[in-house]
Amino acid sequence: MFLLTAFNMVILVVLLVYVFYRLLKTKSLVTLVSFTLQLSALTIVVLSLINQVQTSNNVELFYLFCGVVLPCLLIASDYRSMIRKIKEKGSFEGFITVDQNTADRNEDAAEIMSVISDETFVNDTISELGFIKEELYRGIRKKLVQAEHLYSDGNFDDACELYGNLIALVGSSSNLYFSYANATFKKGMYSEAQGYYRKVLELNGQLIEQLKKAAHNSSNSEVISKIQSKQYLVYYNIGVTYLNIGKLDFALENFQKALEINPGFNIAKEGIGRIFAERGNKIEAVKYYEDILEKDGNNYVISLLLGKLFMELEDMGQAETCFRKCIKLSPEKSEGYAELGKLLMARKHYEQAAKVYKSYIAINETDYSGHYNLAGCYFRLKEPDRAVLEYKRALELNPDSHNCLFNLALVYEDMGEYDKAIDLYKSAILIKIDFVDAYNNLGILFSKIQSPMEALATYTNGIKACSDNGGLYYNMGVVLFDLRRYQDAADVFRRAIEKNPGDTDVYYYLGASLTEAKKYDEAIKAYGRALDQNMSEAEIYYNIAAVYALMKKQDIAMDNLKKAISINPDIKQQVYVNNVFDFLQGQLLMLEEN
Repeated sequence: MFLLTAFNMVILVVLLVYVFYRLLKTKSLVTLVSFTLQLSALTIVVLSLINQVQTSNNVELFYLFCGVVLPCLLIASDYRSMIRKIKEKGSFEGFITVDQNTADRNEDAAEIMSVISDETFVNDTISELGFIKEELYRGIRKKLVQAEHLYSDGNFDDACELYGNLIALVGSSSNLYFSYANATFKKGMYSEAQGYYRKVLELNGQLIEQLKKAAHNSSNSEVISKIQSKQYLVYYNIGVTYLNIGKLDFALENFQKALEINPGFNIAKEGIGRIFAERGNKIEAVKYYEDILEKDGNNYVISLLLGKLFMELEDMGQAETCFRKCIKLSPEKSEGYAELGKLLMARKHYEQAAKVYKSYIAINETDYSGHYNLAGCYFRLKEPDRAVLEYKRALELNPDSHNCLFNLALVYEDMGEYDKAIDLYKSAILIKIDFVDAYNNLGILFSKIQSPMEALATYTNGIKACSDNGGLYYNMGVVLFDLRRYQDAADVFRRAIEKNPGDTDVYYYLGASLTEAKKYDEAIKAYGRALDQNMSEAEIYYNIAAVYALMKKQDIAMDNLKKAISINPDIKQQVYVNNVFDFLQGQLLMLEEN
């Protein structure tokens, strides 16, 4: 009996885990009820096992039904749903998928690419529905035209509802399903749109088979040819839906099918180019975009995409050519100005970039990024007053921009207005609590104005907010070193090295801290690591010599001093004024005479 109860408990736990996973995925009331009942059943089994109590038949029936039968029914339902969706969409999307009406709809998400409508939709649909009675003809045509107007005006909800009503009224029409899929796509319901596009392919296939079996004549051949020739639009739109949900392999497959049917279909080439760019195969993407521009040299979108690719490939000359072409093709569009300004700033052509951003602002006066980037140009051109003005305008448009507050603080700090800079750094931190650069700059500014305790408090708060940042530890160590708290400084520098072993400056300061703390052996090791990290060798050898001099190891100290002087002869002046090396003065004089 014990083994049977234990086995039941294992089964219940496995099924409970599955239903819990289903609850996280679907968040449905039915699953919540099932999960609660299963939990109750499992509790009964566990208690009976622990207390070795013989349960009644009614109790056993309860935990068997609620703990086993009910979740098994859910598994069967999920399996059937999975098979149906694979047939509809042609791809496996997971054993448990959420209702597409809620899961795929994302009204705030921007479309990567958009679907294409059929310009001859109304006439083609009327031809397809040639069997309808004369009295319905005019009414249906009127509804088709109305649905198209709703779609064109961006009223996708009403268009979708009207297409659905027409499908219910007249039956299976591939043209209706195509437009229904487009409206569904525009609502952000991408997976559902895929199902309707697959329905279009299915209906077209059935119609072609019927026409082939019918009496062969030129009219049937023309209809078949027309259906097949327009299939590329369906495959393209399926590709776009996959692209928008990030399934690049399926998107690529359908774009390629569209090109097989219509090799001159440039928009499908754009889709393939986007996929190659997304995968990091930028050279291949460039080939596709350039092929499009050979046939359509005035394509604004492709010129813009190509310019961005050239920037990523660090071919700034080609990128600039593309962006200037975009501006020439459509001077009223802002994207070309934005990308060109970004490129010119990257190339440190700040005067040109400022002119471009002024043009951008003329188009988008209320756009935050234009004023923000123009302010950056002015700051680098050493025009702080103009920079302040533009950063303030940017903050009026976006008061919660921590980057804008930070950069304005930089300008004020550069102008010597430290109180304003401190207030702005603090404001930036309030908006973004883990803003590492703001903590570091604020701490350095406090050190600059001789407020080391405020600097330490700033670094402490920064470390609490972002404990993995080595720079905060490093800057705190410098403050502690200046306060002559050498052991504390050494401890903090070690933490900085743990967080960022590649920061070479830390080893130098660690060595200096350990030297002042009279831990000479550890200091030598730290300086040795500094040398390994290719720091300024003359300075390192000088410090190593100083440590050995303090340890009264004259020969080793002298060897390191010789190395330091051979690299940088000017370092001798430091030796003469440092009393640590007093006992080596004679040897140094002999070295100069030789």
